[in-house]
Amino acid sequence: MIVKIKAKVKPTEDKGKVKRAILKIFPKAELEFNEEYNYWEGETKNVDRFKELLRSQAILDAARVVLEKGIVGDYTKFFINKQAAYVGSLNFDRDVHGGIEVKIIAEENEDLMKIIKDIAPRTKNGVIINEDEEMEENEEETKEEANN
Repeated sequence: MIVKIKAKVKPTEDKGKVKRAILKIFPKAELEFNEEYNYWEGETKNVDRFKELLRSQAILDAARVVLEKGIVGDYTKFFINKQAAYVGSLNFDRDVHGGIEVKIIAEENEDLMKIIKDIAPRTKNGVIINEDEEMEENEEETKEEANN
């Protein structure tokens, strides 16, 4: 998995603060500034802080929906609000012109859905559930009901 990150710096924004916002979510990202077009871009393979924030803010299910809706081929794309990121918080942004663009790309022989499940697993009553186990339990319940 490769995570590609891009964030335009608007004329009213501070270049250093935009970089700091990105690094609060993806601290291991290697970033370069494009002077000609005024944006930060970079990549990382580490999503530990991103996953940690999803869990601490209890937004796994919302994140999963965003990640699944953003799927295009072998990647998913979404936006994170810069102001929230700057203070170390996650807020998925609809403003494609002002947010931090994040692309999570499945590399060769990787399953994008497995990556998404790892980043944002399903929850039930706020607790992460093992989807495979739950599917097996549901199948067993269905068989029991059919036998009764």
